[in-house]
Amino acid sequence: MSNITTTSFRANAHLLKLLGDQLIGDDRLAVFELVKNAYDADATSVEVELNLNNEQPYIAIWDHDGHGMNKNTILTKWMEIGTESKRNSNWIRSSKFGRLPLGEKGVGRLAVHKLGSIMQLNTRSKGFPEVQITIDWPKVIGQATYIEDTKVQVEELATPLYFPDEMTGTRIVVSNLNKLEWTRGDIRRLKRLLTSLTSPFKTTSDFEVFLTVPGREVDYDDVLDAEDVINNALWKYEFEINTNGEFSYHYTFNPPSLYSSLKSETKAGNNEALELFPPSKEERLSRFFENRNDLLLTPNDLTNIGPIKGCFYVFSREKEILNALGAYQSIRQYLDDNTGIRVYRDGIRVFNYGERNDDWLGLNAMRVNNPGKRIAVNLVIGNVELNLENSRGLEEKTNREGFDENEDFIRFRLITFSIMEHFHLLHLKARQQLQDAKQGANKKEKLPTQRFEENIQKLKDGLVKHKLDKELGGQLSKIESDYKQMRQVTLSAVTGVNLSVIFHEVERGIIQLNSDIQKNVDYNTLRERSGHLAKLLEGFAPLLKNNASKKFPARALIEGALDFSQHRFSHHGVIASCPLKTDEAVDFEIKGPSNLLLAAINNIIDNAIHWTGLKAEKGNDADYKPGIQITTLTDFFKEGPAIVVLDNGPGFDLTPDEAIQPFNTTRPGGMGVGLYYADQVMESIGGKIIITTAEDLDLSEVYSGAAVALVFNKVN
Repeated sequence: MSNITTTSFRANAHLLKLLGDQLIGDDRLAVFELVKNAYDADATSVEVELNLNNEQPYIAIWDHDGHGMNKNTILTKWMEIGTESKRNSNWIRSSKFGRLPLGEKGVGRLAVHKLGSIMQLNTRSKGFPEVQITIDWPKVIGQATYIEDTKVQVEELATPLYFPDEMTGTRIVVSNLNKLEWTRGDIRRLKRLLTSLTSPFKTTSDFEVFLTVPGREVDYDDVLDAEDVINNALWKYEFEINTNGEFSYHYTFNPPSLYSSLKSETKAGNNEALELFPPSKEERLSRFFENRNDLLLTPNDLTNIGPIKGCFYVFSREKEILNALGAYQSIRQYLDDNTGIRVYRDGIRVFNYGERNDDWLGLNAMRVNNPGKRIAVNLVIGNVELNLENSRGLEEKTNREGFDENEDFIRFRLITFSIMEHFHLLHLKARQQLQDAKQGANKKEKLPTQRFEENIQKLKDGLVKHKLDKELGGQLSKIESDYKQMRQVTLSAVTGVNLSVIFHEVERGIIQLNSDIQKNVDYNTLRERSGHLAKLLEGFAPLLKNNASKKFPARALIEGALDFSQHRFSHHGVIASCPLKTDEAVDFEIKGPSNLLLAAINNIIDNAIHWTGLKAEKGNDADYKPGIQITTLTDFFKEGPAIVVLDNGPGFDLTPDEAIQPFNTTRPGGMGVGLYYADQVMESIGGKIIITTAEDLDLSEVYSGAAVALVFNKVN
C-alpha cells in the first residue's frame, strides 16, 4: 500500500529580500513605489528627502495628511505579504478623493530593500495612537529560517513623534543606504521621475510630490518643468476616444516666427472613426473575432481598456530650427532626457513608459524606412491617459516596469500607434514646408556628398568586418545591381521619367546603413532598412527594364486588371463594373508596355478598394455599397483617349499635385508611391495621369469619390 504524506509549501525568510531587491528595478523606482502608497492613502502631497549630508544618510518618504494606519491594520494587512487589502472585493474607491488603489500586488512595501537595510515606519490613523516599527532587515531575516519565523515589534506611542494633535499620515525612513554616491545626474533623474508621477498636462491635481536633497540643491534646482518646454513645440496634437470608440482630435502647427513664409495651421475632428494602422498577425488576433478584419476602431476594441485621451507635443531637434525658437541649448538638453510617450492611469504614471530609450510604440523602428518623415521617440513629449476602473485588462507587471503583454495590451498599443499615425499623416505637409523654409534660409539643400559607389564599398567592408556579409550581403548586391541598372537606363535611354527622388532615398538609405553598421545597430534594424530599400527599387525597376511596347486594345488591359483584383472585390464586398463589357463605352488601341500599365491600374484599384471599404465601415449611409468602375473616354481629352478608374469612396484629401508626389499619403501605413509610379509609367510613354471627379468628366455621379484618368497620347 502506498505511503502518502500531505505537505505544504513554506517560504524561506530570505524570500523577503529577494522580493524587494529583485523585483524592483532600481533606487528611483523603489522611491516611486513608496510614493504611490501615499497616493493610495488619500494624501494630497508627499515629501521625499534624500539626505546624504547626515551622519547616517537616509531617504524619507513622508505624507502629512494620508489616512495612515493603526496597529490592527499593521498586524492584519501591512504585515501580510501579497495581501488582498487592495484587490478583488477590497478594490474600492477611497473615501476622500474617490481614488482607486494603484498598489494591488501587496509587495510594494518591500521596495525598501532596494534602498537600504534599516527602515523606520511611523504612521497614524484618525482616532488612534501613532504606531512605530523599526526593522533591521538583515537582522530580522538572519534570525529566522522561514518567513513566519520573522519577528517585528509594533509599538503604539504614548506621545506622537511626527503626527501630533489630529494629524494623520505615514513617514518611512530608510537608512544604511545601499547607494551612497549619488551623482548630479542621479539626483536630476530622481527629480524628473518624481515630477512625472502626476501628469504634467493636467491643469489641476489633487496629489503633488516634492523632493529635497539638503546641500545638493544646485544639482536639481534648474531642472525644467514640462510647461517650460512644451510651449516651444512645433506641433500640438490633442486626442480623445470615448467609450463608444468615437475619435476626436485637435491639431495645431506653430512654426517659428523667423520663417515668415510659414503660417500657423489648425485642424480638428469630433466623434469621427479612427482608422487603425494595418495590424500585424499578433495585433489582428488580439481583436475580437467579429472585428478582426475591420479597418476602423470599434467599441469592442476598447474592452478592458476603456476610454483613451492624451496629447503629443512634437519638436524638431535640428539646430537651425531650435535656434529660430531662441532656445537651442535648453530645449535640446530637455529633449535628451524627457522625450517619449508616457502612460497615466487616473492621472498617476505607469512606469516605465516614456523613460529614456523606451520606445514601446516602436516609433524608431518605423522611422528606419522614412527618417525624414517619421517621428522618432526623441522628438515627442506625450501622454496617454487611461481610466483605472475601465482599464483592468492592462495589468502592471509585479516589477512595476510596464504592463503584461497580454491581448488587451497588444490591442491598446495598436490603438495608440494608430493615433500617432493619424498625427503623422496630418503633419507631413507642414513638415515639408518647414524643411523647404529652412533650406531656403540656408540657400542650399543638404544632399549626400559621397558617391554611391564609395558608400556601397564602405558598407561591404563594414559587413565583412562585423561578420554580417552572409546575412545581408546578397540583399546589398541586389540593391547595388538594381540601382546601377536604373541609373544607367535613366541616363541613356528613357525620357519622361524622373526618379531622382527615389535615387535620393536609396542613396540616403545606404549612407544611413553605413553609419548604423559602424554604430553596431542591431541586426533586425539593419535587415528592415535594407529590406525597405530593396522593396523600393524592386517596385520601380520594371519601369526601366526593356519592356517592349506593343499594340493592344484598352479592353484587354481593363479586363486583365479586373481579373487580377476579382478576389479582392469579392472579399471586400466591392461592386465592380466595366461599361466596355456591355458596349456602353468605346474601346481604343494602346501602344505601350502592357505589364507596366497593368501595374499602374492595379495600384489605382488598390487605393479605391481601401477607401471605399473604409467609407462602408464608417456606416454613415446604411444603403452604401462600395463601388468601382473602370471605363474609357475616347473624345473627352484633347491629348487623346483615356482609361478612367472611378469609385464612390470619400475622394482625395490631397490636391492632385500632392497626390502624385512620392511618399505623400493619407493612408495609415501607406508608402505613398502608387500614384507616383502610375504617373511615371504614363510619362514614359508620352501620356499623363489626371486626378479629378466623375462630375468633371461628365460621368455618372454615382461614383462621387475619386476619379483617376490615364490619358494616352494620340500619336501612340
